[in-house]
Amino acid sequence: MRLIIQSVQSASVQIWTHHKHIWKGIVIYVGIHTDDLTNYPEKVEKIVTKLPNIKFLVGADDEIGASLEEIEGEVLLISNFTVYGRNHKGTKMDFVHSAPFQQAKQIYLYLVEKAEQAWRKLQTGEFWAEMLVKSENHWPLTYVFDY
Repeated sequence: MRLIIQSVQSASVQIWTHHKHIWKGIVIYVGIHTDDLTNYPEKVEKIVTKLPNIKFLVGADDEIGASLEEIEGEVLLISNFTVYGRNHKGTKMDFVHSAPFQQAKQIYLYLVEKAEQAWRKLQTGEFWAEMLVKSENHWPLTYVFDY
């Protein structure tokens, strides 16, 4: 599983007529790899328990070293199969490492379920939906976590 995480002052997702919004926190774009099909429960457990405590955000002292828990941050979780996209030849992207639709959806929904149980403030996108995602980044902090 690959997470692209951005620190944000605010962010929102619009799906058709539904609109969800977070304030200070993170936006997570999550990609499901073909290798995740067999061991995703362990990876999800690690993400859900470890991520809120990693000290990768800017705290009150304006230095990197605060966790999501410490800043009482909110999370916007968005599925995104393109994070495993690659371009080795020509001009077309390929997504051969992205998990197939049905399995990826099942894993994403499992991640959402576990995150809802563990994290205080969570908003989510909708798997495979056309979404309009807006974010106001807080510092240029973008991380790539591979699980």
